[in-house]
Amino acid sequence: MRVDYIESRLLVVSDLHIGNPFSQARRLLHAFFRFVEDSGFALCINGDGLDIAQTSFTRMASELPEILDGLRRIARRNGSVYYVVGNHDIQLTHFLADWGVVTVLPFLNLRSGENRIRIEHGHLYDPFFVNHPGLYQLATSFAGTLLHVSPNLYKAWIGYETLRNRLLARFRQGDGVLADEHPAFSEAARVLLRRGFDAVVFGHTHVPGLLTIESNKTYCNAGSWMTRGNYVAIEDGNVELRQWWQ
Repeated sequence: MRVDYIESRLLVVSDLHIGNPFSQARRLLHAFFRFVEDSGFALCINGDGLDIAQTSFTRMASELPEILDGLRRIARRNGSVYYVVGNHDIQLTHFLADWGVVTVLPFLNLRSGENRIRIEHGHLYDPFFVNHPGLYQLATSFAGTLLHVSPNLYKAWIGYETLRNRLLARFRQGDGVLADEHPAFSEAARVLLRRGFDAVVFGHTHVPGLLTIESNKTYCNAGSWMTRGNYVAIEDGNVELRQWWQ
């Protein structure tokens, strides 16, 4: 049974990729978690918060305790921490659930104010991931190898993916897509909106942005802390894209 969780105020971050040497999250999350604590918002990490696919066990073991402590403080003070599973952290699903501090979900159906909001990582709408899972896994491993060989090579790989998506999106601008994002994601958002949601929030693409669809509905992507520190603020059903750092 699909349950709707009720939160009037919720912050959403996606793709922190903690453990990945290229991620900026670890040095900035302490202050962000304090902000979440003090603001009284609930928190949702919308997939790939922990980067199991492109890090070592040693690095993850050194970075994880501080992160878990921050989530524990938010849960103790504000009551709710949600963790939506992504494609880089699916191996940790049972660990996070057994830890007992966060609510681990494949997606989060949220009621806030008068609106119903779908929060999902979004990798299941990625044509590359869906149509060529083996090749996608190989590309992920290859990118991880580039990361450990040279951060500049990894940055070049990200640049290639951005350029590819930008070219694809350019041919679909009339349909309303986020710049630099594959059009499949805004199309998936439209399908979900037709199923009774007022807003859809994805991650996965690392492309932050917000679109108004059909005059009064919203598609938002929270982006990634690999490059820019965006987050989504939901207050009484209103969805807003904000920036923590640039």
